[in-house]
Amino acid sequence: MSVLRIYADFNGLVRGVKDPARTAVVLDTFGSLKDLSNAGQVLHEGLPLVAVDWSDEHEDLEGHGTAQYDTTHNRWVVEFDEQGVRYVPAGDRAATTEFLCVHCRRPISIPAVGSAFALGAECSFCGTSVLAAYAPPSLAT
Repeated sequence: MSVLRIYADFNGLVRGVKDPARTAVVLDTFGSLKDLSNAGQVLHEGLPLVAVDWSDEHEDLEGHGTAQYDTTHNRWVVEFDEQGVRYVPAGDRAATTEFLCVHCRRPISIPAVGSAFALGAECSFCGTSVLAAYAPPSLAT
């Protein structure tokens, strides 16, 4: 089984949650949310993830790690493993306009999601929050 690759803004690097000596990246962007939702994945502690960000035209930044919930700041991060962040050849950068409900897997209008990203809009089919993939651990169960 391959590990889910999601966008993360590497300008948001912080200390690790479980191991403060490690680096982590905050998962708080629309790109991260879209990648998780489209994969049908709700974050949970210890979920293996590969966080990816563009470096330049020819390479990306990539970090393998696990999802950890930072209770101090009420946010999810990917805490990188011992290899940390590394440069890799640029991956597929084709923009996807699709945003699927993480629960019922039906498409949600991107303009509606983009404009309501901070407002917590719901799927018009099943009522699931468009932010459900980011739900804190106590709400995801």
